Amino acid sequence: MVSLFWMFEITTNPDSNTLNDQNKRHTLNVNTEKIANKDMVTSMKSSTCVFPDVNIFEPSVVAIAGLNLSTLQCDEFYLPDLTYIQDTTIIVNTSKVQQYHGNGTFQHCKYRHIWRNDSDDNSYIYSDWSDPFTDKIQLPRNSEFVRVQCWNIRSELVSNTYMCLVPRKEEFDGLYLASLKKREVESAPKETLNVVMIVMDSLQRNQLIRGCNETYAYLMNTLKSFDLTMHSQLAKNTFPNFMPLFTDHFEHEIDRWWNKSLPMDAYDMIWYAFEKAGYRTTYAESSDWGAFHWQRKGFIQPFSRFYPRPLDLALNDDKSLGPLSKYCAGSQLHLNFRLNYIGRLLDTFSDKPVFAVGMMSKETHDDQSYAKYFDEHLLNFYKWMRAKGHLNRTLVVALSDHGTRWGKFRDSVNGHFESRTPFTILTFPEWFLKKYPDVAENLRINTKRLTSHFDTHATLLDLLYFKSDYPPPLPPNRYGLSLLKEIPWNRTCKEASIPAEFCMCGYREVEDIDIHSELSKHLSHLLIKSINEMIENVCAQYKLTQTIRVVKVIFQGSDTQKQQGDALYKVTVKADPGGAIFEAYKEVTGIQNPWTFANYIFRLNSYKGQSDCAQHPLIKPMCYCKNLLG
Repeated sequence: MVSLFWMFEITTNPDSNTLNDQNKRHTLNVNTEKIANKDMVTSMKSSTCVFPDVNIFEPSVVAIAGLNLSTLQCDEFYLPDLTYIQDTTIIVNTSKVQQYHGNGTFQHCKYRHIWRNDSDDNSYIYSDWSDPFTDKIQLPRNSEFVRVQCWNIRSELVSNTYMCLVPRKEEFDGLYLASLKKREVESAPKETLNVVMIVMDSLQRNQLIRGCNETYAYLMNTLKSFDLTMHSQLAKNTFPNFMPLFTDHFEHEIDRWWNKSLPMDAYDMIWYAFEKAGYRTTYAESSDWGAFHWQRKGFIQPFSRFYPRPLDLALNDDKSLGPLSKYCAGSQLHLNFRLNYIGRLLDTFSDKPVFAVGMMSKETHDDQSYAKYFDEHLLNFYKWMRAKGHLNRTLVVALSDHGTRWGKFRDSVNGHFESRTPFTILTFPEWFLKKYPDVAENLRINTKRLTSHFDTHATLLDLLYFKSDYPPPLPPNRYGLSLLKEIPWNRTCKEASIPAEFCMCGYREVEDIDIHSELSKHLSHLLIKSINEMIENVCAQYKLTQTIRVVKVIFQGSDTQKQQGDALYKVTVKADPGGAIFEAYKEVTGIQNPWTFANYIFRLNSYKGQSDCAQHPLIKPMCYCKNLLG
């Protein structure tokens, strides 16, 4: 008998070609000279784990990488912002009023607050409208999120602007002061740095280098950042990759005591440790497929002190925001909205430690070639932080949750590699690296060592109690190693807790199997059988229509046991109804056990509109609802 494992993945459809149509006039301009540390993107000879030697600028991949796109600006697609915020005052921009309403047609503006609904994390509450104003108006103390609208004398809407503020919330000052003092007295860490995490959803490292060429060059050449070139993902999509990053657990470990009908307040999120140590915290993410809210209840209490989810929900519900509302919050980019919010937090608490996460869910989730639209905006944020002095007291972690999961990059010659290699880039203050040359050397070495987000988690906690005189009040790391210390040169995927199906160490496709062979037929039918056994009773049963490919693969450092006669196969099939395309890795061993199923089956094409009847997020990608059958 043989044993076998499968894996699957969640997808959504990309938007229409609205953005593509804007850029047909542009020509391809790849500036490879701005790519720093080119030796880091080849096979890593300093480690026993060797990643496949993949050409980032493979011509067929460059052709689909969106390098002809120009920076996305939202103000040309929507109503102008006739107001702006200064401290806690909303001010009418008289020059813009003159520009757009110089003939005296402007009437007045009003605002209303956007509040969290304390009984439902997935809804919000609007206040009543303010009194009308034509010049400026003072906001109440502790205002956070407001919507400002302006009208002309014909009562037509002429401006619709969302704003966010970061009040100091003085009522918590004593708590934070005591927490910082407790950390200082009981642990005596040598340094206290802010932590800012900028997360790009679904963006593989290679496409970051291609599409965000200017930002990457600035990080590597100017800020002397550390690019973890052998960083591996740990699971299929955002949530199960966020669990190692933010909780130091695999998703299946949490599922032993939690299910999606329960609130998530019992999760041991990493920012709770920072909050307990006296840090102001925020988590800012778009709402419609939020990592902690998609088909989940969210939280009873806001899970960070500064919690802009009500604003994101209001933005998501506003259907008047124009043709690019997925990327634009009116005349402002969603990306800049979140970055500016983090910037306000850094400005407000320039004398206090901050832990901030900005999750950019919409920008590259459906199409990673859109990265170029946002390159200049990301670059400008780094330059702003540097000019304001924030980089001098902050660790900035630029990262993604996982690589591309479906579509043109997944189908490319580099698709398998780019589907399993997210990026993580660490930017430390220059003085910090000079003061601690041992840490700087370890970080340099670790850029060419096998790493994962378990290590990112361990690094953040190590920094929180950096070189403490006493043991930190934290549980031991379950899986990860701090990047502030040297990662072993001979580390394997098993030792790094990287599941076999995501291991890139020595990965090589060695033999295509005849799709008409008995082995191919057997594995293909078995894959469909396993899917049919997993799906809910509201889903139709699949029938195999095509074996697309069966290939034998080898890799080193996995957590699978290699014995004589063992083999690993990658199988891609097509099935009806719905023309679903699935891919699975199957380990066939000589062990005398029944076939067993574990891990994931990947869905490689869109299932939008096919699986609305399915309730469980893991079942949706594999479901074709019975009520759609003719």
